[in-house]
Amino acid sequence: MRRKIGLLTMVLAALLFVSGCGQKIKQENEQLKKQVAALTDENTGLKNEVATLHKDADGLKVQVTNLTAERDAAKKAVEAAKAKAPAKKPAKKKR
Repeated sequence: MRRKIGLLTMVLAALLFVSGCGQKIKQENEQLKKQVAALTDENTGLKNEVATLHKDADGLKVQVTNLTAERDAAKKAVEAAKAKAPAKKPAKKKR
């Protein structure tokens, strides 16, 4: 009889312990769900920002390519102009 009472007491104590921890676990679970939702939103925002930055980088690469081509064309034009210009005679020094 004492064994049954002792066993019953331990079972009741275990149930009370589990039910008390259950509330804490539920609260912690809700907090974790909120954190996951916030981190998911932040992750989505960062992915969008990365995509935007990739587009900007591609645009800048095209712009650099165009500017490089313009620079090369300008260099060729300057070289052609120098080749067409008559050679200057060295200036004489006055004494």
